[in-house]
Amino acid sequence: MNRAEELRTLANVQEEIGDYNAALDLHRRAFLLQEKAVGKSSPELAPFIYELAMVHGALDHDGEAARLLNWLVTIVPEDHPLRNEARLVLAELKQAQSAA
Repeated sequence: MNRAEELRTLANVQEEIGDYNAALDLHRRAFLLQEKAVGKSSPELAPFIYELAMVHGALDHDGEAARLLNWLVTIVPEDHPLRNEARLVLAELKQAQSAA
């Protein structure tokens, strides 16, 4: 397991215990390491982007969550499972924004 994956695992543990601020920091660090390793437009970034976006959403950073999810949609192939998931979350964010 590489360092980015280790940090991602630690971030997920922090999410499970409800410490979203710690999870956000760890997800950012994991994402940056992975981005450095694979490049900004690699589909290998998708799970890192998705999880970072979800933590932003949990912290009510909806604009940042939407930005990340839109980016994810542009870097993965049409049949990638996270592409559909990202689109669903984007629709939910848009609906919540309309209701507010």
